[in-house]
Amino acid sequence: MMSGSSTRREFLTRAGAMAAGAALGTCGRLALASASGLDQSEPGRARVVVARDDALATGEPGKHGALLLKVLNAAMQKLTGAADAASAWRTVFKPADRVGIKVNTLGLSTQPAVVDAIIAGLRLADVPAANIIVWDRFDTELGRAGFTISKSGTGVRCRGTDAEGYGSGNRPEIEQSGAVGSAFSRIVADEVDALISVPVLKDHNLAGVSLGMKNFYGAIHNPNKYHEHNCDPYIVDVVAHRYIRPKWRLTVCDGLRAQCHAGPGHHSGYMWPFGGLIVGTDFVAADAVATSIIEEQRKQRGLKTLEEEGRPARHVATAAARGLGIADLSRIERVEI
Repeated sequence: MMSGSSTRREFLTRAGAMAAGAALGTCGRLALASASGLDQSEPGRARVVVARDDALATGEPGKHGALLLKVLNAAMQKLTGAADAASAWRTVFKPADRVGIKVNTLGLSTQPAVVDAIIAGLRLADVPAANIIVWDRFDTELGRAGFTISKSGTGVRCRGTDAEGYGSGNRPEIEQSGAVGSAFSRIVADEVDALISVPVLKDHNLAGVSLGMKNFYGAIHNPNKYHEHNCDPYIVDVVAHRYIRPKWRLTVCDGLRAQCHAGPGHHSGYMWPFGGLIVGTDFVAADAVATSIIEEQRKQRGLKTLEEEGRPARHVATAAARGLGIADLSRIERVEI
């Protein structure tokens, strides 16, 4: 006999899957097709670019600004098949877009230098600086991660959802998405119509990995409620919401310094200098490739697989099962540059 909590969890999982599928509808499927068509992969496949440079694995990331932009632009060209960097960025973003760059500032954090390169790329696509916002949950966390808070003016803004005081930066209503009931950040709900997720290449003690999808736990007011069962299906329920899925254009995973164990907090003993970026327009495929890189590093160190440790990255397969992207590595073209 199943326990009451198990029965309820399984019910919520089934209900969440049905609700998310219904929520996609015709418009949602068209949006998915459009997004997956941004790369040059064949139908039913995805392309993810892993762009590395030995120099990025050494020294302070802030000293590699020009090189980071060069590597990112090369990745965008490989991803889109465009002849030049500006054309590559214009394939994904338009001048009228209001772009939200969602960083991760908990534990091992997104490097500001990576975000600077992304902003430079957006400017190549003629996205005005005033249309770009770098954000996470809290101003204090952004500051600790090295970001400069800027809430107004004509340039790029950078602020937390809490910028106007705790809680007031979220929409007042509770939105239901599958098994998740949360108030979403006004930034993701009202202030942007295009999203870039910029996670760090790192593992997570419960979800298995903390990558592009898990990054959007920072868009809801109560992520602490949704860590049961390896955070599955809750991560997928969050990203399937209309405030996120139709807007999500690009994942740029910061792998300058990566971590394969003891995450998401910083643990130097399990870090390694990957020295690269993982870039894709199919966010499920990007997370699948990034997960495989973490597993490869764990194997090299003689560590158990994430599944053997009881924390498989279930949400990646769940996202694929719901039609949000491709998780099967045999259907993902992993381009190394």
